[in-house]
Amino acid sequence: MNDTQINILEKIKRSGDLPTPKGIALEVINLTQRDDTSNFDIVRLIGADPVLSIRVMKAANVLVANSTRPVTTISDAVAVLGFRALRQLVMGIALIADHQRGPCKQFNYPQFWAHSLLTGIAVRFLTEKTKLAAVEEIFTLGLLGGVGSLAMASVYPAEYGAIIEHANVDTLDQRYSREREKFGFEEAELSAAILADMNFPPLFQRLIHDYPQPESSNVAEGSREWKLMNMMHLASLMADVFLANELAGLQALEKLRLTSASLGIEEVNLIEISEKCAKEWPEWAALLGLSSRHIRSFAAMFEQIDQQNESSGALPEAEVITGYKMRVLVVDDDRPTRMLLEAMLKAAGHHVAVAASGIEALQKLKIERPQLILTDWVMPEMDGIELCREVRARSEYKNAYVIVITAHEEPGKLVEAFEAGADDYILKPITPKMFLARLRAGQRVVKLQEELEADRDQLAKYSTELTSANERLQQQALTDALTALPNRRFAMERMAQEWALTLRGGRTLSCLMVDIDYFKRINDNYGHQVGDEALRLIADTLRAAARTQDLVCRYGGEEFVVICPDTKLPDAFKCAERLRLSVEAKKLKLQDGTELKMTISIGVAEKSNELVSVEKLLVQADNNLYAAKAAGRNRSVMNS
Repeated sequence: MNDTQINILEKIKRSGDLPTPKGIALEVINLTQRDDTSNFDIVRLIGADPVLSIRVMKAANVLVANSTRPVTTISDAVAVLGFRALRQLVMGIALIADHQRGPCKQFNYPQFWAHSLLTGIAVRFLTEKTKLAAVEEIFTLGLLGGVGSLAMASVYPAEYGAIIEHANVDTLDQRYSREREKFGFEEAELSAAILADMNFPPLFQRLIHDYPQPESSNVAEGSREWKLMNMMHLASLMADVFLANELAGLQALEKLRLTSASLGIEEVNLIEISEKCAKEWPEWAALLGLSSRHIRSFAAMFEQIDQQNESSGALPEAEVITGYKMRVLVVDDDRPTRMLLEAMLKAAGHHVAVAASGIEALQKLKIERPQLILTDWVMPEMDGIELCREVRARSEYKNAYVIVITAHEEPGKLVEAFEAGADDYILKPITPKMFLARLRAGQRVVKLQEELEADRDQLAKYSTELTSANERLQQQALTDALTALPNRRFAMERMAQEWALTLRGGRTLSCLMVDIDYFKRINDNYGHQVGDEALRLIADTLRAAARTQDLVCRYGGEEFVVICPDTKLPDAFKCAERLRLSVEAKKLKLQDGTELKMTISIGVAEKSNELVSVEKLLVQADNNLYAAKAAGRNRSVMNS
């Protein structure tokens, strides 16, 4: 939680109670945030509230509808949702249950929750195939998208009521301005602060703040957060259409159509999602205790809009909207046509450059680097077909999507255009409906190409990260976590390698088996934490005192093994004594200021004709270690 959010919450908490869950719901939310909480604890707590239990199970069944088996118990719901999604869902359910009415007379609580629920349902269906986020979490985010306005209505009923009275004439910017002037912050900031207070992820806090005005966000275009933000915005527009009266619904749907097209969502897919929402809405409304209402068919509304546009010859309103933007180059020698195409493209949210001829278009390619080129066929100096050939001859523009605008309908002419490198064509006269349909087809291809390029880059990145991760895992598998020394597995592998070298090259090999004297007393008298510190100190001392060619490994418990390649027995014994004396000189300082002296015993062994395997060499070293222990400890013993 940042300083701004803290200040907002402190200010609003001084003025009144935030709309937060109460009772068992609050206990569930708090419990799921603890690290030591078990599924059993959550199941037992939710089970104490029969109404909450039923709602959680039913909600889980709807959210994981594709699961192999239905959710029939609270335990099943906790398992399939996970703690984070469960916490978020319980918060949404509890807020709806506790705040279906309130002190602000101008605030339409049923309308607010209907819009919130429809936004949650819609954004779930919009994102379920993209895998941008877990559907149960993004549903709850949609459900809580307007929690800031609910909080203002709860804490400042009179003041916020006065602001609501201007809602029909104010733009969102104007409403935010009134809120900042009155309260010092706007509802989007308050929504993000409430989510921060409830430990929602920072990504969700930013989304709930930015989605009402995605065009004002600083999120990188095309990123996962950008896509989620625009899906949330689109879902909110869908809820606007669902709940509006007939006239307002048609107006809202026109904006929705352009927004979805700019995001690459085709009209048929939008209709399909709206039908899913309409089907699921009554079930959710009943589950959460909301009044159900009839939801109109998008298909019928689109048909009505198209009939009105065709009879009036209306073009899409030339407003810049958010969405997946392309860099488009329009090439036509006819100025009115260029202006018409430019207006429709900008209405769909794209970046547009224009050229009056094929020659000018070639000059602008390097500057604009268009993803889509719209070119007329018949032009002076260089026509559209020649332009296509020039574009395809340049490898850097191989992915540019080219649409030729022509009055030619003869198959031979169209074949000529395709053979020259055109991807599609539009027949004159240009109608908005056909133009947008062709544009969406090109947009889909461009988007797929961009995603393929991004996937290739991502795969290369993943490959590098996977290699690095494998190396780290391999290192972790062969390293002792406490001392950072190579572990027993590494020691045995290295001993086998050194043994093989002695067989091939006639080299010598010795090893030292090291044990900490009276280590059990350290654990018993001072505790395991001091014991761990003692192990780390001795490990560091052995590593520092060993020769460069020697390898110190932790063998297990308080035992270490030192591998000494190319070392005869007398030299190995000298190494052992150097290690023993180095440890004897060290003292472990305890918290009370006392110093703990430690010693080690060492068994030394060299490979010989009698010791025919690594295991026998280690056994010999271990036997000599026992001899050192029996002789009084703090000494080194070698086999004669």
